[in-house]
Amino acid sequence: MDADGVRAIAQLSVEQARELVALQLPSLNLDSLAAMTPEVARILTEHEGGLALKGLTQLDDDVAAALAGHPGALSLDGLTTLTPTAAGRLAAHESFLYLDGVTSLSEAAAAALSNHAGPLLSMASLTEISPEAARALSRHRGRVEIGSLAVLPSAAWAREALRTHGGSLDHVKSLSREAAWELASFDGPLSLNGLESATDDVIAELSRHSGRLSLKGLCVLSPQAARALLKHTGGLSIGDLRTLHDRSWAKATLRKHGGRLDHVTELSPEAAAVLAAHEGPLSLDGLTDPGPQVLASLVSHTHALSLRGIGHLSPATAAVLARHGGCALSLDGLRTLPAEIAMILADYKGNLSFAGVTTLAPDVAARLATHTLGLSFEGLTHVSRETADVLVPHGGMLFLDGLTSLPVDVARSLARYEGVMLSLGHLHELADDVAASLAEYRGVLSLTGVKTLSEASARLLAARSARVVLTGLTRLAPATEAMLRGSAVVELGSPHRA
Repeated sequence: MDADGVRAIAQLSVEQARELVALQLPSLNLDSLAAMTPEVARILTEHEGGLALKGLTQLDDDVAAALAGHPGALSLDGLTTLTPTAAGRLAAHESFLYLDGVTSLSEAAAAALSNHAGPLLSMASLTEISPEAARALSRHRGRVEIGSLAVLPSAAWAREALRTHGGSLDHVKSLSREAAWELASFDGPLSLNGLESATDDVIAELSRHSGRLSLKGLCVLSPQAARALLKHTGGLSIGDLRTLHDRSWAKATLRKHGGRLDHVTELSPEAAAVLAAHEGPLSLDGLTDPGPQVLASLVSHTHALSLRGIGHLSPATAAVLARHGGCALSLDGLRTLPAEIAMILADYKGNLSFAGVTTLAPDVAARLATHTLGLSFEGLTHVSRETADVLVPHGGMLFLDGLTSLPVDVARSLARYEGVMLSLGHLHELADDVAASLAEYRGVLSLTGVKTLSEASARLLAARSARVVLTGLTRLAPATEAMLRGSAVVELGSPHRA
């Protein structure tokens, strides 16, 4: 019988087992054999070469005891787990033991296998074990080869990981301090990009590494860990830090991302002061409750500032934000805008955005009407005539780009708006009576969402004295298009002729 014939054997009696052993093949690969008796197992151990029993998915304790007497290499790769008793029986095996299908191992089973008498114990599929199980296996008198461990609980396992993978350890998810100490001594680049969190003592040990250190999965650092990494002397790659506790990391984050820092969820006042000095727009939409000291540091920023993660403002916090020295402040995370807060923010000297606000009461609008620059309400889908009336004295720019329809009475009120620009960018249609009212507005009128216009509406808008933006038009009669293009105040895109 050749090797292929042996591999195909699905059942084996005592007599057949004796016949196989008598063949004196270099190895017996019984991959199709799913079960055997202890008597058959004892006979097979008389074979002097390698014995592979990958078809066994369960191991009886008595069978394990019998197989442990095999003098050659023993492969039981079909097993995915091992009882402590079976592990104890197999520990008596004195040659190479392959358990490469095992994916989980209890502490008791690991302790039993640590007494394995052979020179090699292999469990290539094992990627996660408890620290106690790992410590037990480290007492094995020979060599233990296991899979790419996601947890390195000791210096011994760190050494094994370095031996197997070199410095490419992106599969590692957790480290003990002892393992970190061992890894830090590695002479070469060290990559631990799978490490998403680490204790301060682990970071302190890793910071001793003198080569290139990559920690791209690490996005949260305590103040102590941040200080420790600053002492690292080699090149350092780190994830998008969500916590910035000091000036150095704030500067490094600005160099990496510029002003787009929406991933940052926590700032110290010192880090905020560094960010405030950024010459350009600054977006910190990940901050949900930055605190008065952090905001006090940020308000010295002189460009557009976005804080869309803030969902609530106290009067004290609003007063701090009103001192922001930039040209625009986005507070789009606010869902409600109390009159008291509106009155405080009305003193802000830049453009204000409240895209999250979905209702605007007349008393709130009246307080905002004293604001002198842009007001944006992209979340409003409806405005009452009373609210429109109290917004009339506002002298800046008014963006109501969430409105999808406009009653004629509201249009009449908005036509009296005293600001320099009125934007209604989400209106797709314009009734003739609404167009007639809006045509009377004296400032720049932006109607970028309007798709089509009647000839009557087009004539009224073309006759305005101030600019009107109609770049969203897609369907126009040739005569209507000609009329609009002939107007000095109309700005068109490229409409399709009807």
